[in-house]
Amino acid sequence: MTDALGGNVPLVYTAVAGAMQHVKAGRLVPIAVSSAKRTPALPDVPTFIEAGVPDFESSSWVAILAPAATPKPVIDKLNRELNAVLTDPAIVEKLATLGIVATPGSPQQLADQIRVDLAKYGQVVKAAGIKAE
Repeated sequence: MTDALGGNVPLVYTAVAGAMQHVKAGRLVPIAVSSAKRTPALPDVPTFIEAGVPDFESSSWVAILAPAATPKPVIDKLNRELNAVLTDPAIVEKLATLGIVATPGSPQQLADQIRVDLAKYGQVVKAAGIKAE
């Protein structure tokens, strides 16, 4: 980000939230977003797929995880409370100013997303020969 802002590199690939202040200030020009759909924070910016890069979809997400032995009633309460926060209009508005779209859901939906991403990015890691060091 620093090198893109300083003119040392021509492009930066980053999360919308990390770039929004620079886009708003006119220091960065968004070219495309990697999500499957356009982001409400940058409605005029096409997705990579719309821009002609077929099958290019990648989204970042943040989740709260608990130890596997956590009792289901505790998980259910945490999930219920978190979803309430993520649907609070003031929180939704604040996150939107950062380019973040909250997606409340269930523990099962998160587990499904993790499985999909592990399979998808596991193939990328294997094909690229990436090794943990």
